[in-house]
Amino acid sequence: MKEFKFIGMEEYACFTCDHVINKERAILFVSHDDDGYWQFLCGSSDHSEENARIISLKEVTELDSSVNDLYELKMNYGARRATKEHKWDIFNF
Repeated sequence: MKEFKFIGMEEYACFTCDHVINKERAILFVSHDDDGYWQFLCGSSDHSEENARIISLKEVTELDSSVNDLYELKMNYGARRATKEHKWDIFNF
């Protein structure tokens, strides 16, 4: 079983894109919005509404366990990286 650091939030609904779900692209952009919602995206600018998906936070960590590094990310903050092998760069928006 993979580590899950977002304690008590396993079934929390998150936004992602079909590129991540289909494992076509890695999660390279994360945001924890001011409304509390999380987004885990591939970082591409070619998204439309058809690409949007909602999955649980647990499913996100199963797709990419490195997002566990962001479990303490505050609202109005995001994280990005160039590739899956790079460390997360945290920013305020």
